[in-house]
Amino acid sequence: MEAGVPQGSVLGPVLWNIAFDEILDLAEEEEDSSVICYADDTLIVVTGKDCGLTRLRTSLLVARAILRISNLGLKVAKEKTEAILFHGRGLTHLPSSIMVGDASISLSPSIKYLGVFVDIRWTFSDHFRYVDQKARKVIRAFNCLMPNLRGPDERRRRLFANVVLSVILYGAPVWGDAIATSKLLPALYRLQRSVAQRVISAYRTVSSNAALLLARIPPIKLLAVMRKRAYERIKTHREDGNMDAQTIKEIRDSEFANLCEAWRDILKKPNTPGEFTKLIIVPRLEAWLNRASINGITFHITQVLTGHGCFSKYLRRIGRKTNTMCFLCGEDVDDVYHTLKECPAWDTQRLTFKRALNLSRDFTLGDILDDAIASRDS
Repeated sequence: MEAGVPQGSVLGPVLWNIAFDEILDLAEEEEDSSVICYADDTLIVVTGKDCGLTRLRTSLLVARAILRISNLGLKVAKEKTEAILFHGRGLTHLPSSIMVGDASISLSPSIKYLGVFVDIRWTFSDHFRYVDQKARKVIRAFNCLMPNLRGPDERRRRLFANVVLSVILYGAPVWGDAIATSKLLPALYRLQRSVAQRVISAYRTVSSNAALLLARIPPIKLLAVMRKRAYERIKTHREDGNMDAQTIKEIRDSEFANLCEAWRDILKKPNTPGEFTKLIIVPRLEAWLNRASINGITFHITQVLTGHGCFSKYLRRIGRKTNTMCFLCGEDVDDVYHTLKECPAWDTQRLTFKRALNLSRDFTLGDILDDAIASRDS
């Protein structure tokens, strides 16, 4: 083998670690230096108070690392090598490059390491731009496979959502705190909204609040914070030596409860989009989020739970109809409540549903949601 890391071998990674361990020993020989390796990705970190001296020490340490790697019969890909200088705001006369062997590597404002872009201010702006572009490609690839009508069921749509969310939330324990103040957060929210709309087969006019609630997908900002806190708590317990499966479960349950509380506080703000859907779901938020993943949310159920659908009142609002009259019974206003409770055209279905719910009274939207939460029968 002439390059890379051995693949497909049980013993290969162990032998690689033994051989590459002498590269890690370099950090023990240099003060204020670290060498971090993940497979064949090598990161050298050098700190200091004087910029010029630190740059020189870095070049020398890199040269020694290249020599030891060469002694292992491997070659450093200098064209793939990146360098970054973290510094305070008042620093002037900054160097523009660093020597890596006989090549001069320009100092970049950000570098990509293990899939995460890190910039000199730790804002992760370049990372969020990269994630936005990558997630959009995934969404475009899936959209044509998921029409609202006659498309995949909810379970399969949620698989699509999980693929996109895994792209967006990769590395969340690293950048979880930075996303709250990022200027790119609205762009990521728009992505998340489009994913949620696909999961629940919703009209594009359905708001983020309503779509995320029905799709059971918390906002990205809250998901990132939850993952960061859970990771840090689990890491602390592991370092203390008191880690087991039950502890991990308790930590994750605790952070999920914190997420629900934070999301509820956001949703309870008055005069925000999705009021119709929020009134139905927010009182049952935890139960709804923990609902078994059944095929209960369909194109038509989504219309009922959002008010955005084949109702004359909604169609007039978006300019698709000139009046709000029900085309089945002629009532002046055709909306969700008229369809569920009043329109005679739906009397048979209304009676069947009441019997299925064992109700002697008229059912409400809350009854529909409670049935979806409690039942595995779609």
